[in-house]
Amino acid sequence: MTQQIQRTLQKTTNPIPDFTMGPQRQQLAPAVHSGVAPIKTLSSGVVRMACGHHAVPHIHEYAEITVLVVSGMVASLAGDQLEETFLHAPGSIMYIGPGVPHIGVNLAPDAEATVFEVRTDRAFNDDVVRLPELDAIAAARVDQLQRDFALGMLTDQLDAPTASTALW
Repeated sequence: MTQQIQRTLQKTTNPIPDFTMGPQRQQLAPAVHSGVAPIKTLSSGVVRMACGHHAVPHIHEYAEITVLVVSGMVASLAGDQLEETFLHAPGSIMYIGPGVPHIGVNLAPDAEATVFEVRTDRAFNDDVVRLPELDAIAAARVDQLQRDFALGMLTDQLDAPTASTALW
């Protein structure tokens, strides 16, 4: 006969916190993280991008990230010189590996974008390292992408959700 082990379910229910500005210049609302539950390796939260907004270049030093686009038309630029472009319609999912330079871009000048992120950073945003040396490259790439979006040049690529990866 096997012996049953008595376990106690730990549970929490908390309101989603107000959005605060992260070091990557994104509005973040960490939802499930080590500050609200005894989390060991995973966290999640919501990222909101205002009309036409973009993050500043950064890496997550050790965290793996999966991003799900909830609303808006979004681009991710990734790589040592932000040379790779990934376009995301609502429903798109992207994985970003640890140490990969990247930014998120809201392509639309007149609509907010919202993404849901799951990270292997238990606190949700503890391992962000800014890359100011990429700021000028990012600004030029974002300007071009937003112009192309406004001219309808990205419409076909944003017709359907995609699944993308960027890792070393």
